[in-house]
Amino acid sequence: MAFSRKNAVGLRRVALAGVGAVAASVALVSPAIGQQTSPPVTVAPASPVVDARRPNILFVLVDDMGFADLSIMGDRKISTPNIDRLANAGALLTQFYDAAPICSPSRAGFFTGRFPAEVGFVTFINDSKSNAALGQADWLDPKVPNIASMLHRAGYATGHFGKWHMGGGRDVGAAPWPTAYGFDESFTTFEGLGPRVLVSDEERDLADQSAALGQGPYFYEKKTNLTQLYADKVLEFVSKHRAGPWYAQLWLNDVHDPWAPDDNSLNEVRGKGRNIDDDRYLATIVKMDRTIGNLVDRLKDMGQADNTLIVITSDNGPSALQRYYKNGATPPGSVLALRGRKGSLYEGGIRQPLILYWPGHVKAGYRDETTVGQGVDLLPTFAHVAGATVPEGADGIDLSPVLDGHAIGRRPLTFWAFGMPGAQRQPRGPFEPHDVAPGLAVRDGNWKLLAQADGSDVQLYDLRADPGEATNLAARQPRIRDRLLTRLRAWSAQLGRKGSRQE
Repeated sequence: MAFSRKNAVGLRRVALAGVGAVAASVALVSPAIGQQTSPPVTVAPASPVVDARRPNILFVLVDDMGFADLSIMGDRKISTPNIDRLANAGALLTQFYDAAPICSPSRAGFFTGRFPAEVGFVTFINDSKSNAALGQADWLDPKVPNIASMLHRAGYATGHFGKWHMGGGRDVGAAPWPTAYGFDESFTTFEGLGPRVLVSDEERDLADQSAALGQGPYFYEKKTNLTQLYADKVLEFVSKHRAGPWYAQLWLNDVHDPWAPDDNSLNEVRGKGRNIDDDRYLATIVKMDRTIGNLVDRLKDMGQADNTLIVITSDNGPSALQRYYKNGATPPGSVLALRGRKGSLYEGGIRQPLILYWPGHVKAGYRDETTVGQGVDLLPTFAHVAGATVPEGADGIDLSPVLDGHAIGRRPLTFWAFGMPGAQRQPRGPFEPHDVAPGLAVRDGNWKLLAQADGSDVQLYDLRADPGEATNLAARQPRIRDRLLTRLRAWSAQLGRKGSRQE
């Protein structure tokens, strides 16, 4: 059906009407049968794990998957039984956030435990001219502490497999390889250097630009085969390090448009979407789910699954490419009643489910709709379970109490920046949604404030009562507005003075 901004607000109100304030605030879908919730408590982090059974860690990061694209999160068009099974046997957070609404800074937030704008990441890494205009670093400084270097020092074998996009590609050929960041080995695609696969049938221009850079061996392959290829690389890595412990990043890029599912997956979902693009999107998620299920089965066959913490989330909201906004339609990908998509600091651009699976160590069936997590929290959480030392300067908190079924009631403020304050504004282009959000945001408890760097366009939302961000309370709550705006502007004023901007 046609889907205008007016309709979107109306649908948000209908979707949330009749829902109690607490339930509406923290999740837009109901808990699955058999899943448990617990009341929030303020929990101090426990002592780090130091025994010989430190877990392996597999971090699966999906590119551009929406908040509600998994069936466990409310998708009724398709089923994702394999990922759902991990969530039902582990913990599921429904108020988890990316550190940015687009790929490169979101990944930098996960990887460094720092709000990405603090380390020079405010938008996706493009060509060097665009990066300079937007105040975006050409690559992540390898001297910035990160998950791989932290775990490597703690005795973990480390590997990265899949999309990188933290340096290397287009005309940026001097970026460090992923192995410069603490990985024993890496295998990526055209958004990184070193050993890599280049897509032969989609985005061929970016693939050919990568080939021209040299900087490591490469070969070409169809996009539909990439996720299985990355999964196979993970299994090869695990087979070499099965004595453990090991850490592997499986960062998938198949859900990023253009979508290239195989014929079997497409036939499985044909007609379930609004159009052929939606069908292709749904088929890609179905195929990805099947590949992840097969990977977990192989880890079980290898005796590696029982002591492996598997973490699954997405790097930002679903596609916002303008060519899909035809006749009032929206692009493929579901955010339910949330506002915004990829490239937006509204909830639909940054809010994600987080799945934590670790047999015997995570409270099975625990659905946490209270804890507010952010991408920067994975580094201190991994440090806790691995018995590693959290690097100085990390912004995140340890989410490990959630593993035991304890929601975290309070946390420090979380900050976001899309675009570097004082630099050229993020251009209106193919990745910018129609409903444009301000470039800065901060969350404190249930309150979320958005604003421009100069203090204009201030928007304040009570996410407990209004997760769809339909009612701006900035004028009605001046004390909260002014307090959060002061904190947000003080944080943003420091950006560009620290971190790793390359010249």
